[in-house]
Parts: sequence; structure tokens; C-alpha cells
Amino acid sequence: MCKYSIIILTCICFSFLVKTQAWGEQTIIGETAWIRVGGVSFPYLARIDTGARVTSIHATDVNITGGSEEPEKNIGRKITFTSVNREGKSQQLTGIIRRISSVRNSQGIEQRYVIELALSWKNVNKTVEVNLRDRSRMNYKLLIGRNWLSGDFLVDVDRKAGKNEMR
Repeated sequence: MCKYSIIILTCICFSFLVKTQAWGEQTIIGETAWIRVGGVSFPYLARIDTGARVTSIHATDVNITGGSEEPEKNIGRKITFTSVNREGKSQQLTGIIRRISSVRNSQGIEQRYVIELALSWKNVNKTVEVNLRDRSRMNYKLLIGRNWLSGDFLVDVDRKAGKNEMR
């Protein structure tokens, strides 16, 4: 077999793998995807962000049961918040504050509460840490970070979530 035949055969095999959306044990996901959050009756159009270490969800009306002014003293307490998706559907969620994270962004360093949430896409279900942030001014109310992607996904930035994937 000549050198060019091997290259063509390799390209065909790679193309087949991409079209079947599998690369070994990893699934290909686009730069956006419709993600379901445990306990929420609607999906979120999420931005897939390999630059973010931890997943982040839109949270407003935050209330901590027996909350303290000192954030570190709230670890282990119940937190309730409202989350709204891109379509304006809202739901109240609760969780237990696992820790406080320091997140560096364009505004500087920000302290955020972190809880655990179950997130699902197609047949993949994972419970991961999610930080809470007011994402009102952002297009994506759910940002999927490496903690959810790791080990299971390769990201194809040319692929976008389809409307038919919402359900």
C-alpha cells in the first residue's frame, strides 16, 4: 500500500469516528448543548467552556438558612436560589454549600458559593460541583466547565446545539 493510500484510509477512519460521535470512550459535544439540571423542569442552553475549571449556574434571590455575614461560616448550610434559563423559565433550587471558590474573571477575583448538582446531556449523567453566580447579563445561564467534561467529552467548537435536542 502506498503512503497516500494510508493517509486517505486514515482520514476516512477518522471521519467515521467523528460522525459516530465517539473517540474511544469520549463523546463529542459542541460549543453549546441543551443540558438538564437535576430538579429543574426545563433545559438550559449551556455554553461549553474548556477554559472554566468549574461549572457555573445563574443564581439570584440567594437565601442561606441561618446565614452568616462571613461566607466561610456558611459552608455546610442550606442555600436556596432562583435560576432562570435563556427562555425566561425560572425555578427555585436548593443545595448544601460545599465550599467557597475564588474565580478570576475580567472584574477581578470573585468569591462564589459552590454546591453539587446533577447535570445531564443525552445519556451522560454526572453530579458535579457548580458555583453560583448572577449571570443575568450573560447569554448563557449555565456554563459547563472541565469538571463536568473531564474524561467523557471532546469539544467540537464548530458544533452547536440543535432545537430538537431540547427535549
